[in-house]
Amino acid sequence: MNKYPAARFCLLALSVCLVAPVLRINAQQAQPLTSAPPLTGPPPYYDYPYGSETTTSRTLTVDEAVTLALANASLYQQSLLDERSAREDVRQARTAFLPQFTVPLGYIGTTPSQVRAPGEPLTFGFVSASAINETSAFMNATGPIDLSGRLRASLRRSRALLSAAHAGVAVARRELVLATVDAYYGLVLARQKRRLADETLALAEGFANLAERHRLRGEGEEADAYRARSGAAARRDELEQARLAEAAALNLLRVLTGVDFVTHVGVKRLTSDVPTRADFLGYTAEMIRARPELAQLDAQQQSAREEQRIARSELRPELTYGLNAGFDAANVGRLRQYSGGAAIISLNIPVWNFGASKSRATQARLRARALELQRESTLQQLRQDFYTQRAAALAALARIKTAETAANTGQTNLNLIFIRYRQNKAAISDIIDSQANYAATRLAYYQAIADYHTARVRLETDPAQTSAPPAPGRAVAGPEPACALNVAQAPTLGKLRLGMDAAEVAAVFPLLALEHPDALGVARAVLRRPELAGQLAALPLAADVAALNLEFTDARLMRISVNYQPTNKWESKDEFLSVVAAQLNTTGRWRAFYDWQDKNIRDQQDLRDLALECAGFRLSVGIGIEGIGADQTPHVTLEDTAAARTLRQREDAERQRAAQEEKAKAKP
Repeated sequence: MNKYPAARFCLLALSVCLVAPVLRINAQQAQPLTSAPPLTGPPPYYDYPYGSETTTSRTLTVDEAVTLALANASLYQQSLLDERSAREDVRQARTAFLPQFTVPLGYIGTTPSQVRAPGEPLTFGFVSASAINETSAFMNATGPIDLSGRLRASLRRSRALLSAAHAGVAVARRELVLATVDAYYGLVLARQKRRLADETLALAEGFANLAERHRLRGEGEEADAYRARSGAAARRDELEQARLAEAAALNLLRVLTGVDFVTHVGVKRLTSDVPTRADFLGYTAEMIRARPELAQLDAQQQSAREEQRIARSELRPELTYGLNAGFDAANVGRLRQYSGGAAIISLNIPVWNFGASKSRATQARLRARALELQRESTLQQLRQDFYTQRAAALAALARIKTAETAANTGQTNLNLIFIRYRQNKAAISDIIDSQANYAATRLAYYQAIADYHTARVRLETDPAQTSAPPAPGRAVAGPEPACALNVAQAPTLGKLRLGMDAAEVAAVFPLLALEHPDALGVARAVLRRPELAGQLAALPLAADVAALNLEFTDARLMRISVNYQPTNKWESKDEFLSVVAAQLNTTGRWRAFYDWQDKNIRDQQDLRDLALECAGFRLSVGIGIEGIGADQTPHVTLEDTAAARTLRQREDAERQRAAQEEKAKAKP
C-alpha cells in the first residue's frame, strides 16, 4: 500500500467525517472508564478473528519457507529413506560377487557298536559316523562364479533402482517446493485481499456516513443513503470472507513449513519484488530434458531391462565353489593326522522349468515397453506445462504494467469523485463504481505479480534454487523490435510504391482510370482483377485477389489497398498475417488496433487489423469483422501516415466551415 500514498487523503478526510461527531459528545454524559482485567499468560501478538491467537512473530521469505518445508515434510523425508534403502540394495548386490566366509564347528558323539569281535576296540555304531567321538572345525569360503551374468545384471538393476529412487527424491522435492511457493504467494495475495477489503470497508463506511449527513442536511437523496449503507454492508461481508481466506492460507503455510500455530507468519510485500522482462532469460525447452520425472522413468526402464536379463540367466549354467581348511578328527590329540583342505566345484545345468523364466523375461520386457510409452507421454506433458507456464509468466509481465497504470488511475479517479461528491457534484453511484474499480485494479496488480512468480518457479529444473537464475541465453518470446523503416523503404504492392504520380502508376497498369479529385484533393481508382493483367503475380496471395484500390492525395499515391475475395478459409487473422508477412518479406512487431500509435481508422473492419507502424507509413492486414458465415474479407493496406493526417485536418476544417455556414443561415 505504500505504493499509493495519495490514498491517505481519502482516509484522512473520511476520518474527519467519522471522528468529528464523537468529539461533540457532552462531557457530562461520558461514563467513567473502568480498568481492564489483568491478562493471564502472554498477550497475543496478533489475534485473527477466525484463527489461533499468536504470541510471537516471524517473517519469512519464499526461500526461507522452502527451506523449512524441505526439513519438515514427512513425504519428502520418506523419499529420502527410500533412496537410502535403494543404496543398501546396491551394496548387497556388490557383496554377492565376494566369497562368504564361515567357521563351522561340530562335535558328534555316538554310542559304540554292540556287535564286535572279542579283542576289537570300540567302534562307532552309526554307518554315517566315522568315530565314536568326532570333532570338526573348518574355515569355509563359498561363492558363485557368474557364468550366466545373473549377478552382474542384479547389480545393474540395483544401481538403476538407486537412480530411480534418487530421481524420485528430486520429484518429491520439486512437488514440495511448488506446493510451498503456491502456499506462500497464496498467503501473500490473501493478506493483500484482506488489506484491500479493510480499506474498502473504511471508505464505504465513510461514504455511508457522508451520505447520511447530506440527507440530514437536505442535500442528498434518502435512496443514496440507503444505497451507501447497503454497499458498506456488502464490503463488510467481503472483509469477513477475506479474513477467513487469510487464516486458511496461513494455516496451510504453517503445516508445510512446520511453524507453530502460536506464531504469526509475516511475508514480504509483493511490491518489494516487482519482476521485469530482464529476469526472464535463459528459459528454453531444452531444460525439460533435465527434469527428474524423465530421469526416474529412464532408470525404471533400465531396471526392467536388467530384470529381463536376470530372467534369461536362469536358463544358463551356474557354477559355485567351496573351499574348506581345518580338521575332522576322532582324537583331538592327533589333529595333524586329520587336518587338511578341500575344494568343491559345483556346476548346475538348468534343463526345464516349464516356461517360468521365459514368462518372467516377457513380463519384464512388457514393463520396459510400458515405461517407454509412459516416458513419451510424460515428455509431452512436461512440454505442455513448460510452454503454458512460460506464456503465463510473459502474460503476467504484461499485466503488471497495465494493472499498475490502472491502479494509479483508479486511485486518482476515486480521490476526484470523493471531492466532487462532497461538493454535491457527483452521484453516490459514481462513488460506489469508483470505489469498486479502485479495489479491483489494485487486486489485479497484486494478482499479476503473484501469477508471475508462481509461473516462473515452474520453469525451473530445480525450483528450490530460484535465487540462482539460469544461465544467460536467448530471450524467450521477447517483443519484436520496432520498425526502423521509412517511407522510401516501404514495401511495394504490385510494383507500386507510395509517392508515385499518376503517370508512373499508369506505366505499371495501363488500364488505370483515375477519378477527378474531390474537394479534399483526393482522387481514387479501382483496378479489378482482369485489369491487373501481368502485374497480378506481384501481389501477395495473387490467386485470391479481387481488386486493387488506389488513392491519390495532391496527385501522389498515398494509399494502396489489396482486397481479396470473400472466404472463410483463414483460421484467424494471425494465420493470414503469417502468410502475407512472409510474402512481403517484412519484419518487426505487428500490433493490434488497440496498441496502434495512430488509432484513426477509415473503415470499421480496420478495428480488427494488425499493423506494422513505421516512420511515415503503416502496413496493415486483416480479415475483417467475421460473422457466422463465409464472410471473411481479407485485405492488405499500405498508406502514408503523413498524408492521412493532412487529409484528416482538411476534413476537420471542412466540417467547421460547414457548421459555421449552418449557424449563419440559422440567424434571423
